[in-house]
Amino acid sequence: MKLDTSLQIRQLEKIHRIAGIGYWVYAYNSNKMWWSNITYSILGYDKQDINPSRQNFLKHLHPEDLEFFLTSLEQMKKQLIEFEFRFFKNGELRLGKITGEVYSDDLDGLIEEVLFQDITEIKIKEYEIEKAWHKALEAENLKNSFLANMSHELRTPLNSIIGFSELLETSSPNDSVRKFASTIKGSGIQLLHIIEDLLKVSMLESRVSKPIKRNFHLNQMLLDIKNISQLQLKTNNKEHIQINFNFELSPTNDIIKSDQIKIRTIFKNLINNAIKFTETGSITCAYKIIKDTIHFWVTDTGVGIPSEYENRVFKRFQQADESGLKYYGGMGLGMYISRLEVELLGGKIWFVSEKNIGTTVNFSIPNILTSNYQHEETPITNSYNWENYTVIIAEDQITNFKILEAYLLKTNINILWAKNGQEVIDTCIQNPEINIVLMDINLPIVNGLEATRAIKEKRPNLTIIAQTAFALVGDKEKSLQAGCSDHLPKPISKSDLLESMAKFLP
Repeated sequence: MKLDTSLQIRQLEKIHRIAGIGYWVYAYNSNKMWWSNITYSILGYDKQDINPSRQNFLKHLHPEDLEFFLTSLEQMKKQLIEFEFRFFKNGELRLGKITGEVYSDDLDGLIEEVLFQDITEIKIKEYEIEKAWHKALEAENLKNSFLANMSHELRTPLNSIIGFSELLETSSPNDSVRKFASTIKGSGIQLLHIIEDLLKVSMLESRVSKPIKRNFHLNQMLLDIKNISQLQLKTNNKEHIQINFNFELSPTNDIIKSDQIKIRTIFKNLINNAIKFTETGSITCAYKIIKDTIHFWVTDTGVGIPSEYENRVFKRFQQADESGLKYYGGMGLGMYISRLEVELLGGKIWFVSEKNIGTTVNFSIPNILTSNYQHEETPITNSYNWENYTVIIAEDQITNFKILEAYLLKTNINILWAKNGQEVIDTCIQNPEINIVLMDINLPIVNGLEATRAIKEKRPNLTIIAQTAFALVGDKEKSLQAGCSDHLPKPISKSDLLESMAKFLP
């Protein structure tokens, strides 16, 4: 359909009115000017109140912007130009924007065509958005700082509780003491898991957590999970429940590239739920390669999820049935964390359930298979003899030092103690016989990262292992960038400590 000229003009005026954009035409030869209706409105006039002219327009400009405005109009004769300026409307200061160009007409000479807009409200909104954005960033930084401090402050006492109870559990000749120590240790680990889940939720929600994708053997990871699950069944007096793991890929062709830690977390949460809500029958874990995805599932023969509670399952702090909080326990975070972890890996999670029959929770992630894999086996040794070596423990908390000292007692290693960052720097430089450093990060005077950098400048080949209650995403990277060879988050188990040191000591 072809529009006539008058209809085109009406349509153009309608568009300008909706957008709040004025329009003017100025002829340089005749010094005549025409304003659109919106231009009158932007300047605060009715059409009959004023004659459109350059002079009448210029009198609305802020005096300080007049020279800039005229210079910009001269530049418009050479090219299309856009600029902002201040003007007055009914005595109120406003901000305007002009977009225009000048062209030559055979009859009228130079013609200036300009779009004119009042952008005051837009700029105010932009300013408010920018201010809100900076406030949000500040809040996010404060939150991350709080999480880091909270993680450190909670992990530090738990390190002592779990560490000393483990020592009592393994070394006391008294059966009652060992039993009580085991209970204390179990409660400490349970509290640690709660803290870790809360911190993990905060990190996932704030997008601090990022996937780290590496090659690993999928079958071996699931076998490790199976062994842990069988121990969990025993702990919960549910050894009669059969747990099955089905693998589609062969052990020689089961290498995938993804975030192994996150996949383990997802399976841990799903299996924990299956064990919690299953009293008889079996639990089955399996996976299948379907085109460009890996489809995992965990099936149980438990109580199932009633249809009226389906929308709760993947929400935080909620369980399928709120009454389950009293009977089954838990904070209602496992499935929520699993959903966030799966989404972070670019996958999806869903479930199928029938009350009193069972539940199958499915999740899928992108299938990234690779043959570029170099597997390094770390020898596991139950006993170590490092009598010809010296370690310095940089730790300001005496309880934490005593735990590490007790862990290392049977290795015969010579142990030194530094209570602050400056002391560990001086001792390492003055004593070349030191072979390894266990470096706490939150040290007084000089923190552990700065101390590590200072030591590495003088002794670049000295092994430094970070042992710290800072265990959020990114903390390990900070330790490694500072020069540490490994990073152990507190609470530290004896086996983790010895295996880490064994990487660097014969």
